Amino acid sequence: MPPEPERDLAAFAAELETEAIPDRVRDRAGLTIADTLGAIVAGSTDDAVVALARRWTDGVSGGATVLGADGGETVPPLAALCNGAAGTVLELDEGHRFAAGHPAIHVLPALLADAEIGYGDSDAFVRSFVAGYEVAVRTARAVGTLESGYHPHGVWGAVGGAAAVARSRGLDPETTRSAMAIAANYAQHTRFEAATEGATVRNVYAGMSNLAALVAVDQAEAGFGGLENGVARHLESAADGVDEAALSAGLGERWELEHGYFKIHAACRYTHPTLDAIAALPDGLDAAAVESVRVETYPAAARLTESRPQNQLQAKFSIPFAVATALLRGETGPTAFVDEAITSEAIALAERVTVAVDDEIAARAPEQRGARVIVETANERFSREVVAPRGGEHDPFDEGRLESKFRELVAPVIGADRAATLWESARAPEPPRVLCTLARR
Repeated sequence: MPPEPERDLAAFAAELETEAIPDRVRDRAGLTIADTLGAIVAGSTDDAVVALARRWTDGVSGGATVLGADGGETVPPLAALCNGAAGTVLELDEGHRFAAGHPAIHVLPALLADAEIGYGDSDAFVRSFVAGYEVAVRTARAVGTLESGYHPHGVWGAVGGAAAVARSRGLDPETTRSAMAIAANYAQHTRFEAATEGATVRNVYAGMSNLAALVAVDQAEAGFGGLENGVARHLESAADGVDEAALSAGLGERWELEHGYFKIHAACRYTHPTLDAIAALPDGLDAAAVESVRVETYPAAARLTESRPQNQLQAKFSIPFAVATALLRGETGPTAFVDEAITSEAIALAERVTVAVDDEIAARAPEQRGARVIVETANERFSREVVAPRGGEHDPFDEGRLESKFRELVAPVIGADRAATLWESARAPEPPRVLCTLARR
């Protein structure tokens, strides 16, 4: 029989047992779940997220928790959308360089919203998350380079979310395959310009993927059938060719979860090597004395050239502003990119930053996505190069740094003691109902 990568991937997800997942991968799953929960809880305070959550929780019952600041309940698809949006808004959710996107935030909100209501214990939760993550990344790898203009959020992620929910419910391989194919049908025609122009609809791309994942599984379980080879066929219009073999490559041998990255800079990952280079400059460098900054990087990053961002989202997708706010504030967490940080002083410094493609750096991507930063003052010249940004395989953070990030993000929302308990509970992790109860105000 000819190979059927889509069916093989669906069978892997539907039949994955906890015992088949290496200990190190289960441990990484707990770390990724904890980090993603931290991003969701912290992002839940965003004004638009709060307003949407209240619209969908006031007077509504449904058993699925909207995490963080609102702390209400609603039906699972709407909770998944709210939590997916919250986890995206700060640009601090984990990612995967070969997926060119963020698998966990496309999987966890849908899985949590569904599993919280009664589908399984801790083991079921972990294996379902792993199954969904592996499916999401392999789908992204199969899709490869997206057509010009697409943003990776919202395109392939619903396929992974559907696989996670299907595994949590214990669905058979063929129903799981149908759910994945139906989810691919709901891929969004996202635009990268939404981020670079500050259109905050972009912050809901991942949330909509989580909603679509739940709807797709409900439809498959109800008896709706998915298109044969539907994952590839639905997504091919968004891709520069689909490599179907990548859907099942290395199943059970290469665990994509081990190859993700974590973030501490609250901005697009494309800015991170530049920000790491800025962090390596001498202490005490006076931002007011900087006459010019030249950033040399790879092509995808070199597109982020807006020097006068109008809001937080646009600021997070601007290398000139990221450089300016890092130099002025000496930090790159969420407060460095809020609307109030977009001052005339920051804009003036951003306008002294130029961004260009360096051929040598470009040739190393995507294996290594680096940057070189050259800073000139009236009297001195500093040059720093970063081969690959911190937080990934080339320069990973230790767990203590990730726990510190989590507490800094979560404590202001739910309190320091509860944040500490949530970290430990998510790191284990405990059952979804426990996590959702802890992760709300």
